Amino acid sequence: MNLPLLRLHPIYPGQWGVPGSDNELGIRSLPQSTVLYVDYDNAAANDNNDGTDPNFPLSTVQEAVDKVCAKNLDHSVIVVRSMTSESVVTPAYTDAPSYVKIVGMGRYSPSWASDNAALPCLDLRCVGWTVENFRFLAPTGASCIELRHTDTGANDISIRTQIRNCYFDGQTTGLAGIITHGAYDVWIVDNFFSLFHNAGGTATALLTGTTPLAIPYRNHVIGNTFMDNDNNIDMTCNGSRFMGNVIQATGYAYTATVNLRTNLIASPGDDNIVTGNFFEGDYSNAGGYISGANDMWVGNIAEDTAEAEVGDNGITIAIPAA
Repeated sequence: MNLPLLRLHPIYPGQWGVPGSDNELGIRSLPQSTVLYVDYDNAAANDNNDGTDPNFPLSTVQEAVDKVCAKNLDHSVIVVRSMTSESVVTPAYTDAPSYVKIVGMGRYSPSWASDNAALPCLDLRCVGWTVENFRFLAPTGASCIELRHTDTGANDISIRTQIRNCYFDGQTTGLAGIITHGAYDVWIVDNFFSLFHNAGGTATALLTGTTPLAIPYRNHVIGNTFMDNDNNIDMTCNGSRFMGNVIQATGYAYTATVNLRTNLIASPGDDNIVTGNFFEGDYSNAGGYISGANDMWVGNIAEDTAEAEVGDNGITIAIPAA
């Protein structure tokens, strides 16, 4: 006797009212995460959409952030094809999911500008978020990305952030690319920083700002390029890595005052590993290269072979001196 074949069909949870999303041919996602789409230029874009259908996307990144935070959807992804100018703020880590990704659809695309010159493009206050592929257009009175660490509230903690493959465009008037207020375990990888400049010469691509807690530690600044800025990396920190970065001291338009500083007298940084980078210009404190006393700055390429801290082959053998 032939018995009928029994087929077991997996069950997929529905997504926020999307018809058919709970059957085997529908949208498949884990119940604790989702994918949302933002496409401001799409005629069907509306923040009243649920955002899970790319044909009916959301209009703003802020609405996508609010939606994943309202449902506490860890490991969600926000895919951005086009956007309007926005200053986006995440909730504190206690009110937000962790390990969310905000991803642009192309290399350095779309462009992300703030809608207020005094506010950052992205004010990040929660744990483990990733930002990839955007071209950030720097505001004149704020940074492109602000990494909070209890400076605005005890639960504003943006540890384990990843910022990858973005172009930070200072536009010749922008104040800062990334400002960190002490967040640790942060990865800043394969980004390009250029044209941070203002009348006071204080514009800085990568900066440690004020924080009520200890300075950042276990940060990873790897494979980035810094060109044509008033200041390149002014990042007081402890136990961090700076590897594979290209730092241009004199650009087409601007000459940097600070090229790489990991230590300030008022806020001392130390025990950092600085290796495998390319350093243009005067490899000394006067040239804008300033280390912690116990930093390790061996194995960088520096053009200033006249310094005792640089070998005849252009490889650094010691921390920069006065």
